[in-house]
Amino acid sequence: MNTMLMPGEKTVTRLWETACGVRRIDLATIIRLFDIPLEGPQQEFLPLETALTDPDTLRAEFISAMDELEQEHGLQGGVPSYAATDEMRLSEARRPDGTIKMSVQVWRCGFELPQYASSSDLFGWCFLHATQPKHEDSGSVALLDPRAGSEGTAMPGLPWGREVTFRPSPGLLAVGPGWLTSTVRPVEDGQAVVVAVASKTA
Repeated sequence: MNTMLMPGEKTVTRLWETACGVRRIDLATIIRLFDIPLEGPQQEFLPLETALTDPDTLRAEFISAMDELEQEHGLQGGVPSYAATDEMRLSEARRPDGTIKMSVQVWRCGFELPQYASSSDLFGWCFLHATQPKHEDSGSVALLDPRAGSEGTAMPGLPWGREVTFRPSPGLLAVGPGWLTSTVRPVEDGQAVVVAVASKTA
């Protein structure tokens, strides 16, 4: 959250933040309990039926979180109209059809993703399983404002956002608009993260 105490005010005023939705969900009826081998490829895709007992419930959680984010911020993700690009405005004009694409992945030692952008209108992750890392940021996901100048602002606010980091914790579900860029921090030795990745496109 970005906050600033404005002159003459006695309360903290919330400015524009990196738009994202975060919630914690109960995985008890969603995932299958199984041991994740620490040895294996850095990134492995699992069949949904191997990792999940109830894919539809997890898909519904993603849809709910994405709908809530869109209702609060729109597909532009909270960007003021004067700061929105033509691509963002085009995305805002499209309405998602509710289709969610979802995969389950295992991230192991050495896996990382440099900063990248999604072609989807909305996207998200849900951590299903994670071993305890030695470094708290290992295997975490970060959302970043890709616009020129955002890193150089002394106080993020209108129209820039700030980096938001999600550390791997089972049941943590996070979603964001596709125009934001994201990165996966390197997974350390002896760590394994199982994550569901979802996207929603008009």
